[in-house]
Amino acid sequence: MINKKQLLENQLFQNRYIKPNISWYFSHLNGKRGIARIFKVPYAALMKKFYLKKYFEKRVLEGKVDIPYLELVLTTRCTLRCESCNNLMQYFSPSNQYTCTLEGIIESLELLLSKVDSIARVRIIGGEPLLFKDLPQLIDYLDTQKKILTFDILTNATIDFKEDLILKFKKSRKARKISISDYRKSPNLKIPLKQESILSKLKQNNIAFSYNTIDYWYDIDKIYKRGRSKEDIIKNYYNCQMSCVSLMTSEGLENKQLAPKGAVFVCPISSSLSRLKGLEEFDGDFLNLEDSKERFFEFYSQDFYKSCDYCRDFSQPIKKIPIAIQTDKVLKLEKY
Repeated sequence: MINKKQLLENQLFQNRYIKPNISWYFSHLNGKRGIARIFKVPYAALMKKFYLKKYFEKRVLEGKVDIPYLELVLTTRCTLRCESCNNLMQYFSPSNQYTCTLEGIIESLELLLSKVDSIARVRIIGGEPLLFKDLPQLIDYLDTQKKILTFDILTNATIDFKEDLILKFKKSRKARKISISDYRKSPNLKIPLKQESILSKLKQNNIAFSYNTIDYWYDIDKIYKRGRSKEDIIKNYYNCQMSCVSLMTSEGLENKQLAPKGAVFVCPISSSLSRLKGLEEFDGDFLNLEDSKERFFEFYSQDFYKSCDYCRDFSQPIKKIPIAIQTDKVLKLEKY
């Protein structure tokens, strides 16, 4: 049995679990964008300042699991091949792509929701999630789940939104926004962008969105096994601490024994590596959805992940590069 009082004294657990829960629950209390939010913000601010930390710590002591943020990886297929994609889509070839089924992702979510007590924010990602043909049905499912408080979606704006998808987001009680990446400044992008049409439809239907306009990306460097010591791998994790915990089903895996119904990974890089190298390579890194509630608490206090050996040295300065540089070739998990 994990000592929950000691767990709450663990600074890593506070940073990965308690603080993000406060932040995302505060966002939930603020409600959807619009005039009504004006009346909710003061209450949400008071809750954040005086109550939420004690609330979530009390729930830990009671054994209740609240996931602050979870990314649903629907597919590794993408309309682009960005050389410095944080989700490692540039390492997938047509022969080793992952795409879940609607039945598969619902089965994984049902199992997850049977173990946890709430998920403050679900983010739908890919690859490009609009390539997932059953996206409208998935939105219907998310909307009916009491334990899921809010969700959003991230798109690269290369695929226009069909009318049925617009209607789903318009009617959704839990959809908070559509996040749109702005890749107009890519130096070699060839595929046409549909952001003007998408933005027009969202505005016409009063659907909240964020348009992520930036001038540069950060170079994630090549991804390959560095051969660091366990101590240095742990240091690399502490210097990174990416908060994007992600879920994949077990569909398409040759060996499903370590996570028959799917798994939760520390970040999208880790989940993608599990597809490229196999789950066995990263045994101990992920949370098997069939694990007990205790394992969820352990996962959020864990600081050693084998996948962190594949990333750049996060103690060193990171290089800025042009956004969305495209590569024609599938990259390999090796040093160039």
